[in-house]
Amino acid sequence: MSTPLDAERIAAMLGPLRLTRARARIARQAGAHPRRVAGPGAEFWQYRMLNPGEAADKVDWRRSGRSDELYVREREREDPVRLWLWSDASASMDYASDEALPRKKTIADTLVAALGLAAYEAGETCCAPPDPRPLRGDALLAPHGPGDAPRLSAPGPADIVLAAGDFLGRQALDWIAPAAAAGAQGVVIAVADPAEIAFPFSGRVHFDAVEPGDRPFEAGRAEALGETYAAAWAAHRARLAAACDRPGWLLVDAVTSDDAAAHAARIAGWLRAV
Repeated sequence: MSTPLDAERIAAMLGPLRLTRARARIARQAGAHPRRVAGPGAEFWQYRMLNPGEAADKVDWRRSGRSDELYVREREREDPVRLWLWSDASASMDYASDEALPRKKTIADTLVAALGLAAYEAGETCCAPPDPRPLRGDALLAPHGPGDAPRLSAPGPADIVLAAGDFLGRQALDWIAPAAAAGAQGVVIAVADPAEIAFPFSGRVHFDAVEPGDRPFEAGRAEALGETYAAAWAAHRARLAAACDRPGWLLVDAVTSDDAAAHAARIAGWLRAV
C-alpha cells in the first residue's frame, strides 16, 4: 500500500528533477538564446562591472581577482516554468477491487507527489490548480484539486501539467485542448484498477453508486454485460488517447497493480528529455 513515505522514497530515487523539456521547447520557439537579458536562471550569461551602490556580496571574487575592477556574474533570464500538480480526489478514485491492491487515489497521489517533490528539489516552481502560488513543504504531498479535472488558471507556454486520475467524468478531458492551445505541455496519468480493465464479474453482483447522480445497480448475470462494458471501456480509452495525441503531451496508463516507481521514472525521463 502506497503512503507519503513511498512518495518521498520515489522522489529520492529520481533525484532532482529539472524540467528540461519545457525550457528546451521555449528555446526552440525563440532561438538558441531566447532572452539575452539578465535575471533568474540557471545558465551563465556574462560578467559586468559592479555598479556604484551595489552590495559587495554580489561581487564574483574569482573573476575580479584577475583585474583591477570588481565584477558581478550574471545569469540569463529564463521564461518562468511552472509544474502544475493535480491528483483526482473524486469518489470514483476511492476504489480497490482487492484488499491486496492500493486504491486508485493512492497511486495517483503517490506519483504526483513523488514527481512534485523531485521537481521542488531541483528548484522548480510547483503549484496546484487553480492556485498559482508555489507549493512548499507538506503541501507537495497532497496536490488535490476540486472536481474530476484540473482547473487551470492561465497556464503559460512554458508550463507543464501533471494530472493523475481516472478521467471518467463526462467533461474530465475538456481542459487538455485549451491548455495545449496556450502552449502548455502535459502528462496525463490514467489510473485504473485491474477489475475496471478486465471486468471479471459473474453471477449476481451489486454495483454501488459512486459519484453524485449515480444509481446503484444489481446485475442478475454480470457476465452478460461483459461485451457492452468492454466496448464502453475501449471508447473511454480512445477518448483519452485522442485528447493526449498532440505534441508535448504524454499519456501514461497506470494500473494499481503496477510498480509506481517504474511509472515515476518513465515520466521523469520524459520531463528531462530535450
